[in-house]
Amino acid sequence: MKDAIVALQRVTNSRRIDARRVERSGVPLGLVATGVLYQVVERGPARARLLADQCRMQPAALSRQLRILEAGGYIERAPDPADGRCTLIRATAEGKAAHVRIQVADDQIFAAHLAGWHEREIVLLADLLERLVVDLRAPAAPGR
Repeated sequence: MKDAIVALQRVTNSRRIDARRVERSGVPLGLVATGVLYQVVERGPARARLLADQCRMQPAALSRQLRILEAGGYIERAPDPADGRCTLIRATAEGKAAHVRIQVADDQIFAAHLAGWHEREIVLLADLLERLVVDLRAPAAPGR
């Protein structure tokens, strides 16, 4: 099973899929920047430290991705209303539109690869993958 999970991760994070996503969406962002944009759009404005935790990234690595996203006009920094000394990272209108285009491109890519699958198989796969993610994120029980 571990081999299948590693293989799935390699395929979904591959340069080939990434290039197809860029081509279909028209959004010239790499996989990591796309993931950061996803968090900002889906979870709303956040301080950089919280965003680093959400993205499971080191702050220095996140800073590089934020510079890429900011230079592209996908995000902006705004004063934190709760503490004016801090800033929040938030998606711009262009960032939100790019996020939608990326999601549509991902859906199209997966749909093309799963075209020969029955709908019930796709639903079962989605349910099992969601369960696997929940179980893998949960603390391991003693003896596991």
